[in-house]
Amino acid sequence: MDMNAMLAGVSESERQRLMMMLEDMQIKEQVTMYNSLVERCFNNCVTSFRSKTLDDREEKCITRCTTKFIKASARAGQAFQAIGMQPGQGMPGAPGGGV
Repeated sequence: MDMNAMLAGVSESERQRLMMMLEDMQIKEQVTMYNSLVERCFNNCVTSFRSKTLDDREEKCITRCTTKFIKASARAGQAFQAIGMQPGQGMPGAPGGGV
């Protein structure tokens, strides 16, 4: 079910309020994901503080780590999107949704 169908019968002001809440939730989720990425890659790749800059090994490790994290997140997003598009497999509690 698409967003417009879900919001049928909702006033325009309420619709705008819901969209702003959704945007806020998405921004918070992006910040959380970014912070998780930074923490995980830093903890895995930076093992000493010999210098104020990253050495080649650390830089390569962080590049691999961030690339892998972004690709994994994209694949997970695609999988969730595919599940959500299947009839009867939407969000739980939503009309036509899952469990």
